[in-house]
Amino acid sequence: MTFIARLLLGLLTQVEINGKEKLPHKGPIILAGNHVAVLESVMMAAYTPGIVEFFGTGDIPFDPNYAFIAKSYGLIPINRGNLDRKGLNAAVDILEQNGILGIFPEGGTWDPTQMEAQTGVAWISYKANAPILPIGFGGVDGGLKNALNLKRPKLTMNVGTLIPPVTLKDTTLSMKANLESAANNVMTEINALIPQEDLHIYQRHVDEEYDLDIQVCSNDTPILIPNTLEIHHGPAYAHLLFTPRLLDVLYRNLKLPIKPLKRTYHKNSISSLLEAWTSILNYLQTNPGFFTYRFGMDEGIAVKESLLALCRLGEWALESGYVLTIDPIRRFRNANTGAQVVERSGCFPSSI
Repeated sequence: MTFIARLLLGLLTQVEINGKEKLPHKGPIILAGNHVAVLESVMMAAYTPGIVEFFGTGDIPFDPNYAFIAKSYGLIPINRGNLDRKGLNAAVDILEQNGILGIFPEGGTWDPTQMEAQTGVAWISYKANAPILPIGFGGVDGGLKNALNLKRPKLTMNVGTLIPPVTLKDTTLSMKANLESAANNVMTEINALIPQEDLHIYQRHVDEEYDLDIQVCSNDTPILIPNTLEIHHGPAYAHLLFTPRLLDVLYRNLKLPIKPLKRTYHKNSISSLLEAWTSILNYLQTNPGFFTYRFGMDEGIAVKESLLALCRLGEWALESGYVLTIDPIRRFRNANTGAQVVERSGCFPSSI
């Protein structure tokens, strides 16, 4: 599979590798890179002389577009957002057998270079006493599509300097704090290797704030929402709606009926919105860490609370024959120009 990957990458893309001589033949070593699309995994596996074992998502099904490839290669499934000792220990076992582990510390692709690193990379390095090799990838966002359209996109793979195994060097901090610090240091090293033109694309927004404008009307007359039905965690729900990659995961990978959430105007029937919200809540019963892993503990819990509150409000509006309008708002400052930007619902892209 790695031979085929090298062959196809050579034919369909222009690959530039800086520091190729640093890529290992054997371990123990952890290869850690930034993550935007599936191509980083393909490049890491194809150009590393030794066989790379990857952490793979175990909490959700693979994207249907490349599920066959991922399953054929064979990955270590990890239940992200929930304590998965089996997956973590499997990674340590690989390193203790002088293996090579491929990992993406951001833990997902929903907000490239904007997320803090997950502590898994630091914990595994500490437990296995394994060094970490940071790698910065460029040109991968949209690269697969361009390659399949025979546009031969330029892909970049910058291999950095080896980071020694993680230790709990600061005795004044807890183990968790030491691991968080080490993981963020790894992510800083990775981001420094990402081509500037890619960072310019990824780092588009800072100082983000979210809000949710909710209106209930009867024959175009506004109706006052009862205090018991007010939405207290609207900004968390708005954040979800402005994270289209997560909506794609819920819709494409998990096949939940959440398509109406892409545009939450009154044109969507309340019943379809209720079905979407309820399907997500039902899924959270089997995977309670889905949102807390992606948004952090506080906001992840707030997303769930907002969905519960929206269900109560939606049921009341439906029974009363009212029209429910939901308008998420995002305010941010453009990281490249400094300009203030306001986006409202229906203005954000998604592949749904």
